[in-house]
Parts: sequence; C-alpha cells; structure tokens
Amino acid sequence: MERLFVYGTLMKGQRAHDLLENSKYLGKAILKGYRKMDLIYYPGIVKDKNSIVEGEVYEVDEHTKQRVDVYEGEGYLFKCIDAEINLNNKPIKAKVYEYIER
Repeated sequence: MERLFVYGTLMKGQRAHDLLENSKYLGKAILKGYRKMDLIYYPGIVKDKNSIVEGEVYEVDEHTKQRVDVYEGEGYLFKCIDAEINLNNKPIKAKVYEYIER
C-alpha cells in the first residue's frame, strides 16, 4: 500500500473518482511548492515555490496504482513523484502526479 495525493478528476465527486473506489480515504491535504494549472480537460500541477495545491489523500494498493498510472498517462502526460504533503498538520510522504511541461 502507498499513499496517493490527488487534486483533480480523481477527487470525490469528480469523473474519475471511481478508480479509487477500493481505496481508503485518509483526508484532505496540502501540497506546498506547486500550483494547479487548468489544462482544459483536467488540471495539472507544476513547481511554484510560492503556491500550494489542495487535494485528498488515499491509501492505494498496487493494482489501483497501476490503473491510475494508465489513466494519468504516467511517463507521457504526467510523472509520478514522491512528495511531502501536509495531512492533518503533519508532514507525510505520498505519490503525486506532476504535469510534464512540453
């Protein structure tokens, strides 16, 4: 199991949330040092030391992580990175999909 920070179409109430249906919701969280961009059909995040991104954290199994990798275009549209996020005022490590700027 690993933690996954989501900030767009994978969040509760959004169109791709069903990919996380078997995952444990850990709560709302903040990612510092990134800003969210509107990429028309979905958001992406890029580094910006003066910004934050609000999102949700889930505990996902390997199968779910692989499905999300495919959905996110991992390695093509987004790269999955390790990041420190703030969950309930505590820093924790989680995976995050960062937009690959072209």
